[in-house]
Order: sequence, then C-alpha cells, then structure tokens
Amino acid sequence: MPLGRSAARSRSGSGAVRAGARRRIRALALAALALAPAGCGAPTESDEPGTIDTVVGSGQTGWLEGGYGGDAGDARSARLNAPRALAFSADGTLYIADTDNNRVRSVDPDSGTVNTVAGGGSRDWAGAESATEVALPEVTDLAVDAYGDTLYIAAMLENQVAAVDLTDGSIEILAGRDDGTAIDMREREAERLRGLWWPSGVAVGPDDTLYIADSGNGRVVAVGPHRGRDTGHPDAEHIRVVAGNGAAAPDAGSWEGGTPPDGEFGDLGRLTVGDDGSVYFVDATLGLRKIDGYDHTVGPAWNPDLPRNPQALAVAPESGTLYAADGARNRVLAYVPGRRQPVVVAGTGAHGFSGDGGPARQAALDSPGGLAISAGGDLYIADTHNHRIRVVNDVAVAVGELTD
Repeated sequence: MPLGRSAARSRSGSGAVRAGARRRIRALALAALALAPAGCGAPTESDEPGTIDTVVGSGQTGWLEGGYGGDAGDARSARLNAPRALAFSADGTLYIADTDNNRVRSVDPDSGTVNTVAGGGSRDWAGAESATEVALPEVTDLAVDAYGDTLYIAAMLENQVAAVDLTDGSIEILAGRDDGTAIDMREREAERLRGLWWPSGVAVGPDDTLYIADSGNGRVVAVGPHRGRDTGHPDAEHIRVVAGNGAAAPDAGSWEGGTPPDGEFGDLGRLTVGDDGSVYFVDATLGLRKIDGYDHTVGPAWNPDLPRNPQALAVAPESGTLYAADGARNRVLAYVPGRRQPVVVAGTGAHGFSGDGGPARQAALDSPGGLAISAGGDLYIADTHNHRIRVVNDVAVAVGELTD
C-alpha cells in the first residue's frame, strides 16, 4: 500500500519491532519525537486542509458473525467494532482500541496493514505470557512510551493498567490488583500501584513519564520518568501522586472554576500531555484541569467551554490547541488557548456516515470516541459507531482559518 501523505513527510523510523541494542541507539531521537509521531500509512483521498477521509475500517461490523477481520491486510478493508482510544508510537505506528472486538490493533506506517497486538486469546492477562493470548477486557485508553517500546492499556472496569512490550509481545499488569478488585489507593497501596479504582485514562509525557487518571480515587498518578522496574509493578521511588487527595470535590459553583481546598476532584476523564509536560485532564465537577509542566501546580486551564463528558482529548504540540471529542453531539471541537468557545472541526451534529473527501465540518460522525494527532498535523478520529478511523487533514491550518 502506498504511503500516506503525513507519513511520507514526517518519516522517523522503521518497523514496529526493534532489537534491544538498536532501540537504545535510537532512544534520544525517538524521545524527541514522542509527542509528534508520524502519521498512519493508510492513504488519504485529499490533501486540502480541513478535509476528512477514512483511513482504517470498512464500516462493516458483521454483528452476526462478529466484527473482527482484516489482519495482515489493507487498513481500509479491516473490520473494526466500535473503536475508541487511539495512540501513535514514535515510528508512526497507529494503535487502535478495537473495543467491542476486545483487541488492540496496529496499523503499520510503511505498509498500511493491520495486525492484532493484544487480545484474541482466552487467558487472564495477569497470567498470560503473550499479549495475544489474553482475553482482553474492554479497553478505556491507550498510550505508547517515548521510545515506542511499550504500549499501556487502561481497563477501567477491571481497575487495571497493563503494559505490552512491543519488542517481544509480552504483557503484564503494571498497576492495579491482579484480580481486578477496585480499592482505595491508600498510602500502603500507592507504594507499588497495587490499587486502582476506575482508571479512566493514560498518557505519556515528553520525558517518558506515564500518567494515570485514577478516577475513583480522584487522583492523577505519575510513574517514571522511566518505569523503574524489571518486571511487574514499578518501584515505589518512581511513583507519586501529582494531583488529588482522594476526597470528593465540592460543588463547582461555589469555587467559580478555581481549585478547591486540598486538591479535591470529582470523577476524572481522559488525559493528554502537551510538549511542555503540562498534563490536561477533565474533572467532572470542575471542568478542565492543568498540571503545570514547569512548577507542577494544579489549577484550571483557561476554562474552555468543554462538552459535559468529552470522550477523548488531544493537544497539539506546538500551538497548544486542545481537541475534544463530543460523542453525544457527534462532533470534534477545537479550543484555542485563551478562548472559551470552541470551533467545530468535524461533524455536523447529526449521527451518520458521510463526507469523505470533503470538508470535515460537513461530514457526519457517529459518537466519536478517540483522538490522536500525527506529526504531520493531521487529526485522527475514532468514529466509534461508524466502526472506522477517520482523519482531518492539516487540522491546525483549518482551525486557523476558522478563528482568524
């Protein structure tokens, strides 16, 4: 399959599986690209800024036969079933939470072919040797480390975060109990991430720190900046709580968007990290929060008028523009820093499927549930109930035209 436009103009590496010595040599170069991965190799139909195309998925779910198919084949012919979270690795590989197929799929940036990297087996992931042996639970979010060696999988309903070694295909529980029990992250449990409660999001920062939104505990936990372990749970010295104290937040109205005493938060949503290391996350009570990448304080961002329950967030590395998936209204919104009101970058508001090859704002989406930005500046959307991955070309240019 021919190379996609964004992959061709931002090539950063070769195949997804690398030998240990080779990846160490390339470590510094890959780390510099951690927040700006190359685009997926599937071809697009138009190069015009703001146009939308399908890059993965035929749209055929096959409810009676099951919605899974297409491994080792063309990305646009693959069968996905309600895809949600998306993540890019540094070499441009796109990872997709193929949610209702209980798998994680990858799209190779060179060939544009789809393969399964996790799920499809019958074993519990606490005891599986290979990620493809696992009977994968519903995946909430995905993230890839700065070197492209580790894929992090958050399973909110299982109260766990797992790590897949992309060099050998092994999988292990990184955070949470092996039996999936939800527990309060008390001090003794926090020492080795032995307890999580509804982890709703994962994200990796530019220094390779892993952030986990431990929603039920009202906290954001940081691991790293390196994993600090050989196998299993990280060492205690590499784990810290960076936001929240586990107490319920007061009513937002009484604080007028400010930070309540003692860092109390409500339920947490997805996470995203800017290239300055600032972490953005949604608190159900107080709205968008920001952990400053320089002084590590927690407070409101610029108070954008976010959807009530954004399904996904992504932040553009250079401009800091925040993108949010409004699944309930079948739209994707962009928030320029300092501006409260968004601009619509994709979706008419009506659910359905239409618009490929034309302006994204005139296209129909159906419950978009995942976002990722490529190094080429294209916005990838998990068009969940259309069972496709779609791309908005040169989204920053399109947003600039709408906000000038």
